[in-house]
Amino acid sequence: MFLVYNSDILSEGDFRLAINDRAFQYGDGLFETIRYETSRVWFWPDHFARLSGGMSALHLIRPTNFTAEIIHETILHLLSANGLTHQPARIKIQVWRQTGGLYTPATNEVNILITVRPGVPFSITEKAQTGIYDAFRLSPSPVSAFKTLNALPYVLAGVHKEQHKFDDVILLDTGGHLAECLASALFWYANETLYTPSLQTGCINGIVRQQLLRTGSGLEISLQEGLYKPEVLREAQAVFCANVMGIQWLNRINNDNITPSDEIKEQLSALWRHIQS
Repeated sequence: MFLVYNSDILSEGDFRLAINDRAFQYGDGLFETIRYETSRVWFWPDHFARLSGGMSALHLIRPTNFTAEIIHETILHLLSANGLTHQPARIKIQVWRQTGGLYTPATNEVNILITVRPGVPFSITEKAQTGIYDAFRLSPSPVSAFKTLNALPYVLAGVHKEQHKFDDVILLDTGGHLAECLASALFWYANETLYTPSLQTGCINGIVRQQLLRTGSGLEISLQEGLYKPEVLREAQAVFCANVMGIQWLNRINNDNITPSDEIKEQLSALWRHIQS
């Protein structure tokens, strides 16, 4: 496979990082995971906006050639070089501060790495058993809405998921409020309203989360963000998680079964089809 490192196309076997690289030493950077399907880099403007916002929050300097148009063209060229233009693919962009300094960096210039892998089509599936993970809680910060290279809360949540044989886990904030799932935004439907945790919980500002909130408002679906304790899920008529790779119904959370009616499933599926159109 080929990758792009600071505008150069390299074979993966030729890619090297120094031992004092700041991504390795400090997790001093950000990333975006993006879906390519039907000859389209999905939700590209929102991905680029979130990455740019994260770079500003980390005081990283954007190179002059780091524009939405140039990076988009670079992605398409890399997909072609890897023979992935006619199938779903998973794109990852990583941006981190260049080498130098300890906790106090010597520069705010960046390294940029773009990789692509074969992917799967956007899908609507189900998860049988979901648990609540509360050993490492999230909190809002200047960078909490972005995907940083320091992802220990999610790594430990993933370990917890495997240890307890869950299909997914829900993370909480420091106040015990619902925040998000392991790698996706959390939603639930009750009383003709679609709910999702506020960014005040420290959850990621997910791309599909943005699409649902934006598109749902246009379709006159009642949407509400806020701070909610896990108990609210017991009254939900449907619970699901969502990211750029798909939507998953959560059928059981801890000991509570959740079975959406066919009518609710169709109503929410219509919203997702509209996003995908």
